Amino acid sequence: MRLVKWEPRADLWLDKVMSNFFSDLPAEGSSEGEITSWVPRSDVEEQEDRYRIQIDLPGMKKDQIRVTVEKGILEIAGERSSEKEEKSKGYRRRERTFGSFRRSFRLPDAVDAEKIASTYENGVLTVEVPKSEKALPRQIEVKVR
Repeated sequence: MRLVKWEPRADLWLDKVMSNFFSDLPAEGSSEGEITSWVPRSDVEEQEDRYRIQIDLPGMKKDQIRVTVEKGILEIAGERSSEKEEKSKGYRRRERTFGSFRRSFRLPDAVDAEKIASTYENGVLTVEVPKSEKALPRQIEVKVR
């Protein structure tokens, strides 16, 4: 058995790196109201005839969101602006993140990129990616001889 010297500072550094990697909250020590990048949460669901991507974008307006498709990559990007900050406000904690975001999804070959549609309602962006006709299951008639 090999003994390894424990160094608490190394463990704390790794904890901070991992918590920042998996969190969309600003890193510890970021200043109040700082503009940063953030990662909105998403769900990707496969249905029989389409893929549905839903992304939580609370407080955003339709014109702050861009949905593009290029070379098999669906990209959703935008920027959430900070409200005007009043110096008289005394925040005790501020977790809402402002700034730009970008989410990219590699599309399967068997989708119809020309028919992709998106809607935005109640802070949730829904992108419908229909499967192409050749990817849909079809029933083959059995002939009797």
